[in-house]
Amino acid sequence: MNIFEDLLTSLKRASEVSISIMKPRDVGEVNHGLMIFLFMIHHKGEIKTSEISEHFGVTSGAATGIADKLENLGLIERQRSKTDRRVVTLVLSKKGEKLVQDKKKEHVELYQYILQDFSEEELLNTIHMLNKISDRIESYNNRGEQHGNVR
Repeated sequence: MNIFEDLLTSLKRASEVSISIMKPRDVGEVNHGLMIFLFMIHHKGEIKTSEISEHFGVTSGAATGIADKLENLGLIERQRSKTDRRVVTLVLSKKGEKLVQDKKKEHVELYQYILQDFSEEELLNTIHMLNKISDRIESYNNRGEQHGNVR
Protein backbone atom coordinates (compact mmCIF):
# COMPACT_ATOMS: atom_id res chain seq x y z
CA MET A 1 0.00 0.00 0.00
CA ASN A 2 1.25 3.50 -0.75
CA ILE A 3 0.68 6.63 1.30
CA PHE A 4 -2.32 7.75 -0.79
CA GLU A 5 -4.04 4.39 -0.34
CA ASP A 6 -3.37 4.69 3.41
CA LEU A 7 -4.86 8.20 3.39
CA LEU A 8 -7.98 7.07 1.50
CA THR A 9 -8.39 4.10 3.84
CA SER A 10 -8.04 6.35 6.91
CA LEU A 11 -10.51 8.95 5.58
CA LYS A 12 -13.03 6.25 4.69
CA ARG A 13 -12.66 4.61 8.10
CA ALA A 14 -13.05 7.94 9.93
CA SER A 15 -16.19 8.67 7.91
CA GLU A 16 -17.66 5.20 8.52
CA VAL A 17 -17.05 5.20 12.28
CA SER A 18 -18.38 8.76 12.57
CA ILE A 19 -21.57 7.72 10.81
CA SER A 20 -21.83 4.55 12.91
CA ILE A 21 -21.81 6.44 16.23
CA MET A 22 -24.56 8.76 15.00
CA LYS A 23 -26.92 6.07 13.70
CA PRO A 24 -27.95 4.77 17.15
CA ARG A 25 -29.02 8.30 18.02
CA ASP A 26 -31.97 8.37 15.61
CA VAL A 27 -34.89 10.47 16.84
CA GLY A 28 -38.21 8.64 16.57
CA GLU A 29 -39.24 8.53 12.93
CA VAL A 30 -36.26 10.66 11.88
CA ASN A 31 -33.49 8.23 11.01
CA HIS A 32 -29.89 9.06 10.14
CA GLY A 33 -30.68 9.37 6.42
CA LEU A 34 -33.44 11.92 7.03
CA MET A 35 -31.15 13.85 9.39
CA ILE A 36 -28.64 14.18 6.54
CA PHE A 37 -31.36 15.81 4.42
CA LEU A 38 -32.27 18.16 7.28
CA PHE A 39 -28.62 19.14 7.78
CA MET A 40 -28.29 19.79 4.04
CA ILE A 41 -31.34 22.08 4.07
CA HIS A 42 -29.99 23.80 7.20
CA HIS A 43 -26.61 24.33 5.55
CA LYS A 44 -28.06 25.76 2.33
CA GLY A 45 -30.97 27.65 3.88
CA GLU A 46 -33.37 26.47 1.20
CA ILE A 47 -33.18 23.77 -1.42
CA LYS A 48 -35.16 22.38 -4.34
CA THR A 49 -36.06 18.69 -4.47
CA SER A 50 -34.10 18.45 -7.72
CA GLU A 51 -30.94 19.45 -5.80
CA ILE A 52 -31.63 16.67 -3.29
CA SER A 53 -32.01 14.10 -6.06
CA GLU A 54 -28.81 15.27 -7.77
CA HIS A 55 -26.76 15.40 -4.57
CA PHE A 56 -27.85 12.01 -3.24
CA GLY A 57 -28.31 10.24 -6.57
CA VAL A 58 -31.98 9.42 -6.02
CA THR A 59 -34.92 9.84 -8.38
CA SER A 60 -37.00 13.00 -8.22
CA GLY A 61 -39.88 10.83 -7.01
CA ALA A 62 -37.77 9.52 -4.12
CA ALA A 63 -36.66 13.06 -3.23
CA THR A 64 -40.29 14.21 -3.27
CA GLY A 65 -41.26 11.26 -1.06
CA ILE A 66 -38.57 12.22 1.45
CA ALA A 67 -39.75 15.84 1.38
CA ASP A 68 -43.34 14.65 1.92
CA LYS A 69 -42.30 12.62 4.97
CA LEU A 70 -40.31 15.51 6.47
CA GLU A 71 -43.22 17.89 5.82
CA ASN A 72 -45.70 15.47 7.42
CA LEU A 73 -43.43 15.33 10.48
CA GLY A 74 -43.53 19.13 10.61
CA LEU A 75 -39.77 19.45 10.04
CA ILE A 76 -39.78 21.30 6.72
CA GLU A 77 -42.05 23.65 4.81
CA ARG A 78 -42.51 24.04 1.09
CA GLN A 79 -42.33 27.59 -0.23
CA ARG A 80 -43.24 28.78 -3.72
CA SER A 81 -40.87 31.22 -5.38
CA LYS A 82 -42.28 34.74 -5.58
CA THR A 83 -40.71 35.19 -9.03
CA ASP A 84 -41.52 31.78 -10.54
CA ARG A 85 -44.54 29.97 -9.07
CA ARG A 86 -43.37 26.70 -10.64
CA VAL A 87 -40.31 26.66 -8.36
CA VAL A 88 -40.82 25.17 -4.91
CA THR A 89 -38.09 25.26 -2.30
CA LEU A 90 -37.79 23.37 0.96
CA VAL A 91 -36.90 25.19 4.17
CA LEU A 92 -36.66 24.01 7.75
CA SER A 93 -39.63 24.72 9.98
CA LYS A 94 -39.01 25.95 13.54
CA LYS A 95 -39.37 22.34 14.70
CA GLY A 96 -36.87 21.18 12.05
CA GLU A 97 -34.41 23.93 12.97
CA LYS A 98 -34.64 22.98 16.65
CA LEU A 99 -34.02 19.31 15.83
CA VAL A 100 -30.96 20.18 13.74
CA GLN A 101 -29.60 22.48 16.46
CA ASP A 102 -30.17 19.79 19.12
CA LYS A 103 -28.42 17.15 16.99
CA LYS A 104 -25.55 19.53 16.25
CA LYS A 105 -25.10 20.17 19.98
CA GLU A 106 -25.22 16.42 20.64
CA HIS A 107 -22.56 15.81 17.97
CA VAL A 108 -20.27 18.49 19.41
CA GLU A 109 -20.61 17.11 22.94
CA LEU A 110 -19.98 13.57 21.73
CA TYR A 111 -16.84 14.56 19.82
CA GLN A 112 -15.59 16.66 22.74
CA TYR A 113 -15.81 13.52 24.85
CA ILE A 114 -14.28 11.19 22.26
CA LEU A 115 -11.41 13.54 21.40
CA GLN A 116 -10.73 14.86 24.89
CA ASP A 117 -7.22 13.34 24.95
CA PHE A 118 -6.14 15.28 21.86
CA SER A 119 -4.30 18.55 22.39
CA GLU A 120 -5.69 21.75 20.92
CA GLU A 121 -2.71 21.82 18.56
CA GLU A 122 -3.47 18.30 17.30
CA LEU A 123 -7.10 19.22 16.72
CA LEU A 124 -6.19 22.47 14.93
CA ASN A 125 -3.69 20.60 12.72
CA THR A 126 -6.33 17.98 11.91
CA ILE A 127 -8.88 20.68 11.03
CA HIS A 128 -6.31 22.44 8.86
CA MET A 129 -5.36 19.28 6.98
CA LEU A 130 -8.96 18.13 6.46
CA ASN A 131 -9.90 21.59 5.15
CA LYS A 132 -6.89 21.55 2.85
CA ILE A 133 -7.83 18.10 1.51
CA SER A 134 -11.46 19.21 1.03
CA ASP A 135 -10.37 22.37 -0.79
CA ARG A 136 -8.16 20.35 -3.16
CA ILE A 137 -10.93 17.87 -3.90
CA GLU A 138 -13.39 20.73 -4.47
CA SER A 139 -10.91 22.47 -6.77
CA TYR A 140 -10.43 19.23 -8.70
CA ASN A 141 -14.21 18.81 -9.06
CA ASN A 142 -14.70 22.42 -10.16
CA ARG A 143 -12.19 22.00 -12.98
CA GLY A 144 -14.20 19.05 -14.28
CA GLU A 145 -11.33 16.62 -14.02
CA GLN A 146 -12.13 12.97 -13.89
CA HIS A 147 -10.23 9.89 -12.86
CA GLY A 148 -7.71 9.01 -15.55
CA ASN A 149 -7.86 12.49 -17.05
CA VAL A 150 -5.66 14.42 -14.62
CA ARG A 151 -4.60 17.83 -15.87
